[in-house]
Amino acid sequence: MSDYSPDILAAKWQGRLDEFLRLTRQQWEEGRPRRRFLNFGLPESDASADNVTPRRDLKLLAYEGSVVFGHFARAFFPAYIPGKQTHYGSVVYSTDPDGKADLFDIAWRINVLREGRPPKGAEKVAAAIRDDRSQFVRMEVSEAVGAPSECYFANLCIHRTRLPLGYLHSRLVPLLIAPKKTPWCCLLPLRFWSSEMRAVWESGAPLYDAAAFAAQCRQFRVTP
Repeated sequence: MSDYSPDILAAKWQGRLDEFLRLTRQQWEEGRPRRRFLNFGLPESDASADNVTPRRDLKLLAYEGSVVFGHFARAFFPAYIPGKQTHYGSVVYSTDPDGKADLFDIAWRINVLREGRPPKGAEKVAAAIRDDRSQFVRMEVSEAVGAPSECYFANLCIHRTRLPLGYLHSRLVPLLIAPKKTPWCCLLPLRFWSSEMRAVWESGAPLYDAAAFAAQCRQFRVTP
């Protein structure tokens, strides 16, 4: 479970998350897409790469979504190295507007559920994290996993165009959610990331050894 160690993953973000969330929300509110009369297309050109999230929900997120932080709890392995294909994964996030949930710790606790008997109340999340092909929109994470109320485990599309380096170099990401309108979430388009957050996100070593993951792609005949 070292890959998800909260102490390691949270270290470079210490004392900066409140600032980054404020700056990113500010950029989103100042430049977010606006509804226009007789505009039937998707407001973000890369949204068409998402073959899972319904078109209606993509529009709701773009026009009515708000920004929160999410933390990847899993992703299809080619998403961790440079490539061109669109992949999918699962994040944990909280609808708490103050962003006080310890997402690093919660993501680690969810991955611990891959083994052993899950605590009472965590059975559904355990079943989902153990099945890498589990299909769901989102599910609430219970206090049994150390999560506060209104904390969710959700599937989403990993748009490479919405990541600073085009792959998952870090697990913490800004998301768009609209919990009163849709259970879906999506990555915040890259142009709304604050420059300060991007610099920290890109810092440090990659999450995985690129050569090892490239070898896995060749072994399983997967195009990254």
